[in-house]
Amino acid sequence: MPKRIILLSLQQAMRSVALLLFPLAFIALIAWATAGSSAGNTTDPVRAALWLWLGAHLVPLKLLIPPNQSLGALTFLPIGAVIFPWLVLRNSFRRLTAEISQIRAARIFFLFWYSTLATLIAFLASTRGVHPIWSLAAPFTLGIGLLSTLDFDHSFFRKFRIPSYLLLALWGLGALAVGISLIAHYQIVKDLTTVIAPGWIGGALFLLLQILYLPNLAISAISYFGGLGFSLGAATSISPFHFNLREIPAIPLLAALPTGKHPTAIYGLSLILAVAALMVFHINRSFSTLAKRQISLGKIALFCFLILSLAAFLNSGSLVTQALTPVGTDWWKLPSELLLALFVAAAFFQYLPAAIRKFVHRG
Repeated sequence: MPKRIILLSLQQAMRSVALLLFPLAFIALIAWATAGSSAGNTTDPVRAALWLWLGAHLVPLKLLIPPNQSLGALTFLPIGAVIFPWLVLRNSFRRLTAEISQIRAARIFFLFWYSTLATLIAFLASTRGVHPIWSLAAPFTLGIGLLSTLDFDHSFFRKFRIPSYLLLALWGLGALAVGISLIAHYQIVKDLTTVIAPGWIGGALFLLLQILYLPNLAISAISYFGGLGFSLGAATSISPFHFNLREIPAIPLLAALPTGKHPTAIYGLSLILAVAALMVFHINRSFSTLAKRQISLGKIALFCFLILSLAAFLNSGSLVTQALTPVGTDWWKLPSELLLALFVAAAFFQYLPAAIRKFVHRG
């Protein structure tokens, strides 16, 4: 049985790699062929496919940028791209568990093989100009793989279903704000697209990349309306009360950026307070005693802090050059703000009513 689990898990891990890598190789080959190449080296699109595969798993890259051979990095990667390995891994794991009843062993070996293959890909994809950080390939792929293979109908996850929905709703509102801003700045979007002039195939790929980066901007939008702001390069700050922005890269999605100070945007903080209040109402409805409510509040607060910290961490980093470092949000600010909002809501809707009832009872 162990030998069968090892072989089948290896087979499904290799299948998962191939299901995502082959389409990326085809796309890279088409893009390489239409763009033209003076060298005619077919290893270029193959390496590009490997880089795209690693980028979909959010594995950071170190860069050596010509002509000055300056150092750069690509650690600000599209969070939306995770959906592709997530779907592939979830499908492969279902196939594996359909043949193997020992789910825990199947998960362990499946994730082991997949992370090992990811590390091998990161090592093979290294060139003088692009160097994937292969030591981070295993942790990132393990994280995505674990989320892909978990059973979210388990009783453990049901406790956090409502908080998860509320956080997703907040994320969706951030994406909606970005979309409205893009419509409002349509002319800037058009001008930036004209500057790039990617062509039909390049334009389709570039549009897909913009969509995959939308979750990143949604997190930045939440941070902005929460009064915390975000950065887009060295010595930059974009918030309702402070605006310091230099030249922006020719990326149409960045047309959604504000063009100056907007103090009234701070009213968006009410959305974060509303989310915190709804979480507290959910706790109050689920538990009757203050002690149980406090325990549940602590668990939900820790859950929200970890989830938002991870999201903010993934929404920060470098965008190729040192001039675009750092980009995104600070990993601790947004989760700390929600944590504070949670305890403020708990003070008003849990502790204050309990104190009043105790006072009235004594009287």
